[in-house]
Amino acid sequence: MSSDLEEKNKKTVRGLLVLVFLMFLFAAALIPLYDILCEITGINGKTKKDLSSLSYEIDSNRKVTLEFVTTVGARTRLAFKADQFEIKAHPGEKITARFTARNLTNKHITAKASPSFTPGVTAGYVKNIECFCFSNQVFKPGETKHLEVQLVVSPSLAIDYKQITFGLTFYDITH
Repeated sequence: MSSDLEEKNKKTVRGLLVLVFLMFLFAAALIPLYDILCEITGINGKTKKDLSSLSYEIDSNRKVTLEFVTTVGARTRLAFKADQFEIKAHPGEKITARFTARNLTNKHITAKASPSFTPGVTAGYVKNIECFCFSNQVFKPGETKHLEVQLVVSPSLAIDYKQITFGLTFYDITH
């Protein structure tokens, strides 16, 4: 009887180990799946960088206000701000926003900016043409950088949306 119990315990342990292994695989697969989902839907500001479809006709009958909000992650020693708090533009019109970031330390910092749009549904209608957030930024000690973002709001954005907040958060990714 004890050998039957011992065999059942071994089978249960093997089953649990397989389950744990599958859970780790699933967790590792979530990262690329989330990135793909965000790129397709525009969630979290991750939009496709497809420039071929950006020949929009400008909708001169209305304007959308883009508000720029900047933050830095915890332990990110940068001063980061938008040079202009907001820009009003016609949908379909290219918008250039400028930002200033300064390294507050006496060490090199590598930082990555993460964009987001609010309301979230508008992310699919705002295309990042050019953004310093597409690549890592390396700051020398005390260095100040002047950075640009180029955006276009699609004229197909619902007329109800008159204001979009474009947020950028810098994170220190120095190793």
